[in-house]
Amino acid sequence: MTCFGVVKYFLLWTLLLCIISWTNGSSGDRSEPFQRCLTRCLGLCKRNNAYPGKLPVYLMVFGWKCSDECKYTCMHKVTQRAIVRGWKIEQFYGKWPFIRLLGIQEPASVFFSVGNGLGHYFGWKMYKNHVNPNYSMYNTWKLYYWISVNAWLWSTVFHTRDLVWTERLDYFGAVSLILASIYSYFVRTVGSKHVWRCRLFGLFIITLFCCHCGYLSFIRFDYGYNMKASVTVGVINVVGWLSWCLKNWKNRPYVWKCAFINISLFCLVALELWDFPPIWGTLDAHAIWHLTTIPFCYFWYSFLLDDARHDEKSSKVL
Repeated sequence: MTCFGVVKYFLLWTLLLCIISWTNGSSGDRSEPFQRCLTRCLGLCKRNNAYPGKLPVYLMVFGWKCSDECKYTCMHKVTQRAIVRGWKIEQFYGKWPFIRLLGIQEPASVFFSVGNGLGHYFGWKMYKNHVNPNYSMYNTWKLYYWISVNAWLWSTVFHTRDLVWTERLDYFGAVSLILASIYSYFVRTVGSKHVWRCRLFGLFIITLFCCHCGYLSFIRFDYGYNMKASVTVGVINVVGWLSWCLKNWKNRPYVWKCAFINISLFCLVALELWDFPPIWGTLDAHAIWHLTTIPFCYFWYSFLLDDARHDEKSSKVL
């Protein structure tokens, strides 16, 4: 496939992904049975000495309130009724009806988010044990590692408890991870010896990130804009790394790892298009997406290690 063909492919993929933001709606919470159930339940919240006015400690620890409990209970009552009657399972407030575990809203996504964080942890541990700290790209990849762990931390928190602030930090963490990869690509391409170029580009990336977060936090939290912005920087990141691979594949035989990881991860985003009610009330397409990305976290550091070793050998020859 030519470079132009690669760009066309990813632009088409971008269009398909952006369609998600236009079709992401829910009807379950607007249904009459749900609203009737919710109204009755909310009336019981005034009783502070009995359920649902008084919730178990394990729910209160995760910030559950009576109104949240009413939404959760009524959601599953309506869902169970739909299952019994063979009706279509609906989404509620834009999300599928997950079965929580000890106050954790999406147990599978939480578990897999932790798995991704651990993938980065063990991958970085392998990398730093074999690479000289004085290596030119060492600090760049160290920064990338910490940003990655932070992103998966907030993914874990968000899937544990879906609140306004946890949702935003999860989205901001995801964008920061992609931008960190773009910055790393720039440093790898331009060369860390060009300090001021790298610093200026880093300042540009930070400014871009702050403007993105500032707009969503203080002006308008637009899901459609956030999706389009995330996919756009994602395409830039993938095309950038693929161009680096095409440029270096002759003298760096290990670049297939970089190409394979970037193409695979971007294609796996298609799981967001394959939307379906959660299996066993916990395993949906989004959770499966998080599961499939775990091995790539560790595999990425294998590529970075090969890259560092190649540079070290080249410097010795010179």
